[in-house]
Amino acid sequence: MTHGDVSTQRGDSGTWSAAVLNQPVMNGDKVSTGPGARAEVQLDYANILRLGSNAQANIANFTHKYIQIQLGQGLANYSVFNESEAEPEIDTPNVAVHPAHVNGVFRIEVRPDGDSIIIVRKGQAQISTPQGIADLKQGDMATVRGSGADAKYKITAAPERDDWDRWNSDRDRMIHEAAAWNHTNKYYVGSEDLDANGTWENAPDYGQVWVPSEPEGWAPYRDGNWVWEPYYGWTWVGYEPWGWAPYHYGRWMWYGNSWAWWPGPVWGPGFYRPFWAPAYVSFFGFGGGWGFGFGFGWGGWGGFGWLPIGPGDRFFPWWGGYGGRFGAVGFNRFGTLNRFGGIAPLHAGTQFSNLAHINDAHIGGALSTVAAGKFGAGRTTAVAASHAQLSGARMMTGNMPVVPTRASLSASGRAASPSTIHNSASQHFFGTQSASHTESFQQQTAHLQQSMQQSHFSPVAAGARTTGTGSAESRGTTASGRDMNSGTARSAGNQATGNENGARTSMAPATSSANRGEQASSTRGEPNRGEWKTFTPPSNGSESAARGESGSESASRGESGSYWNRTTPSSSYSRESGSSNYERGGYSRPQLNMRQPIAQPRSPAGYGGYHGAPSYSGGASHSAPSSGSGSHSSGGGHSGGGGHH
Repeated sequence: MTHGDVSTQRGDSGTWSAAVLNQPVMNGDKVSTGPGARAEVQLDYANILRLGSNAQANIANFTHKYIQIQLGQGLANYSVFNESEAEPEIDTPNVAVHPAHVNGVFRIEVRPDGDSIIIVRKGQAQISTPQGIADLKQGDMATVRGSGADAKYKITAAPERDDWDRWNSDRDRMIHEAAAWNHTNKYYVGSEDLDANGTWENAPDYGQVWVPSEPEGWAPYRDGNWVWEPYYGWTWVGYEPWGWAPYHYGRWMWYGNSWAWWPGPVWGPGFYRPFWAPAYVSFFGFGGGWGFGFGFGWGGWGGFGWLPIGPGDRFFPWWGGYGGRFGAVGFNRFGTLNRFGGIAPLHAGTQFSNLAHINDAHIGGALSTVAAGKFGAGRTTAVAASHAQLSGARMMTGNMPVVPTRASLSASGRAASPSTIHNSASQHFFGTQSASHTESFQQQTAHLQQSMQQSHFSPVAAGARTTGTGSAESRGTTASGRDMNSGTARSAGNQATGNENGARTSMAPATSSANRGEQASSTRGEPNRGEWKTFTPPSNGSESAARGESGSESASRGESGSYWNRTTPSSSYSRESGSSNYERGGYSRPQLNMRQPIAQPRSPAGYGGYHGAPSYSGGASHSAPSSGSGSHSSGGGHSGGGGHH
C-alpha cells in the first residue's frame, strides 16, 4: 500500500523511479519518500521497516543471516519479531542500532541538524559507534550527537506515543490478526491482503483455495508488469491490491467457474518450508526464435506469452542456476509436451493442469501476450492470446531471450517525483556489518547475451526493435492500470520479498507529523541519566563496538558475542502484537529445493544452505548468489533475499 510520493532506486542504475505496490526491493536498492508520504517495506515475515515523510533508506545488506538498513534522513520505525532469524541493524550517519532478539519496536530519526534519535517502544537495543556501546531498554530515548571520536549521547525517558507510533502499532496488529493465516503458511508475507479481497473455498483433495473478488474475464498475471531483478531475472509485479503472496507462492487453477489460488500442499504448521519465486508461469514464444536470421520480427520472435501453472503442471524455472539455459519445445494436439523436463508437478493427475487444458476457452484465455519488443519495457497492456498464437506457441524451457534495458528496472514505468530525491549520495554510515554488493546491471546483461549466443538464440532488447546488442533506446509504453499511489490505505505484507526472496514495500496514509520528543524530561531517578556521555568500549565477552563507516572491512563477529546472539531466547517464539499472540514455531527463512518448489519436509536436524529471496515491500533485497544447486532461489547458492514494497 502506498500513500503520497514514494520512489525507489534499483541497485547501480542511478535512476529514481516512482514506486508501486507489490514491487520487490532487492539488495542495494533505495526507498525514498516525499512530503507527507509513508512507506512500509516488509523485509521478511519477521522484520518490517516503515518510513515517514521526507525519509530515505538504503537496503545495504540483505541475506539469510543479516539485514542492514541505512537511514539517511527522516523518521523510520523498525519492528522485529521473536522468530526472526536474520540479525537486523539500522545505521544512521553517526550510530548503529542493534535490536535484541526479542519482540521489539524501534523509532529512529535522523534530524536535519545531524542528531540521531532512537526510541525503544518495545524490547531492548544496543547502540554503538567506533568508540563503544550503550544499552537501551523499553521506554528509553537516546539522542546521539556528533560523529566518530566526537560522538556523544544522552538517554532520557521517551515521550508519549503519537500518531506515528499508533499507526505503526495498528499496522503490526493488522498483519498479525489477519484471518488468512489460518489458510496459508506463515512465511507467505502479504497474506493479510487476502482477507478483504476474496473468499476461501474448500476444493476436494486440495484443501483451501482462495478466489479473488475480480470481475468476469479476469485472469491472473495479466494486470501488472515484468521487471528485471538481480539473480531472479524476470519478476512479476502484480498491480492488484493483494498481488504479492498469490504471485510468488502456490499455484493457480480453474476451479468452479473462476480462477482460484492454491497455497500449496499444507501438511500442518511447521512441517513444510515454502520459497519465494519471481512468478509461477510457463513462458511461450510465438513466431520462431532459435538461430540467427529468422525473419519473424524482433530477434526472430513476434511475441511472448505466459500462462499460470497449475498444481498438475511441470515447472520450468528461468532464474538462478537456470538463468543461462535457453530452449523451446512444442506441444502435440493433446496439449502435452513432446519433450520431458522441468520440475515435477506438485499434485498428481491432470485435472488442474493448465497446460493439459490449454484448449479450454477459460484456461487458454488466461495466456497473456505482448509483442516481443514490449516485453519487460515498462508498463504495457497484455492481452489474451489469439487462436493462431495458441496453435503456433512454443514453450520456453529456460530463460526468456530478452535482454533487459534500463526501462526493465522500473516497476511503475514512471519517473520519480522530484520531492522524493534527496541529496544523500555522499553520506557515510556507521555500522558493524559490511554492505554487500550485487553484480552490476551491465555485467548481468553481458552474461545474458553471452548465454543466448552460446545457445543459438537471437536476443531481443526489451523495448527496442533491434536485436543483438540490447543497446537500442528503450521505448517503454505506459498503460492504464491501477494507481497504487492513491490515498487509500492498502495493506502490505511479504515477500519477498518478503517474504524470503524479496522485500515488499507498502505505503499508508500520512497523519500529523510525529512528535520528536525533544522535551522528554523524566530521569527515573537514575544517576547521570539525561547527561551527555561518551561511548565506552564493551566489556570482555561482548561484541566489539562498531567498526567504523559502512564499506570498510568489518572485524570478525563472534557467533556467541554479538548482541543479537546473546539475547536469543532459548525456547520457540511467538509473535505478539496487541492482544494477538499466535504461535509461529521455530521457522527459518525458506531455502530452495528445486525438486520440490513449494514444500519441503521439515527435518529435525535443521536445514542446509539458504539462498535468500526478495522481501515484500510491496518488494525485496538480497545479494546475488552464485549458481549451483541448492537453496532458495532457483538452483543457486543465494545468500541474500529481497523485500516487498
